[in-house]
Amino acid sequence: MDKGIKTSSFTQKETKPCRNRGRPQRHECERMKTIAWYHFLAGEMSPREMCECWLPLSDLDQATIYRYRRGDISPGQDILEAEDEIFQAARHVYNIGPLEMPLWDALWGSITPSDFRLADRMMPSGDWPKEDTLSKIFFDDVTLARVISFQNTYLFGRSKSHSPGLETLIASIRVCRSWILQGEGNSAALRVLMEGCMSLPDTRELLKRHGLIRPLQNWISSQFRAPKSSKQGFSYWAPWMSDDEEFMQQLVIADERKLQVKNTLLQDLFSYDTSRLGQDEF
Repeated sequence: MDKGIKTSSFTQKETKPCRNRGRPQRHECERMKTIAWYHFLAGEMSPREMCECWLPLSDLDQATIYRYRRGDISPGQDILEAEDEIFQAARHVYNIGPLEMPLWDALWGSITPSDFRLADRMMPSGDWPKEDTLSKIFFDDVTLARVISFQNTYLFGRSKSHSPGLETLIASIRVCRSWILQGEGNSAALRVLMEGCMSLPDTRELLKRHGLIRPLQNWISSQFRAPKSSKQGFSYWAPWMSDDEEFMQQLVIADERKLQVKNTLLQDLFSYDTSRLGQDEF
């Protein structure tokens, strides 16, 4: 075989020796955790206000504050473990995730047998379940129908959470990672599931408040080879994914259609029962 010929059965990447020097690139986990930690502390305050208002950060310059905001550096132990109550809450965000829900573990932690079982139950063969056909009748947007069906199925019988949307997103990440690790599944369906779950209004608002919209979009893209195909950074995009009013309107329409179907079924059942009354006497 001529080694100079590139065959169609594989691709050969020409690599060049890396000549970069300095510190190695920080892991995306540390970057995302720091961004969430900073935004939790800052709220609506600017980096300048952060320098002026927060006592534990009073000896830091504005440039360092900006580096925290971008996730370029991680907070030191003296700042991370400050005894101020708000900093203690921020430490939980840094170590666990927003609202102390294990987002970081879902993104980078180990996938367990329970995750594989969940994946097989929620997305058989790594694709959209076939039994959600009824949901698609009520929603104009098939993707929204599938995301809502995934959420309802996952949350059914579970105790109420501070953020059911974030809990659903975490479940979707574990399901998708399970199928990705097995090298199986419909990659388009897996990606759209995660993008759809992170676009649910309460989840989107929570992620935005912690500065995690773009970092999480980038993480999802990194799990798949397909390039971004939308201006918003999603492989699939619809108005409900960024407009709360549009989302609520979609739910209202779906509820109205469900009610119509229910009333029709009841009318048919009642008509059937009354038509049988005279026959039952004989």
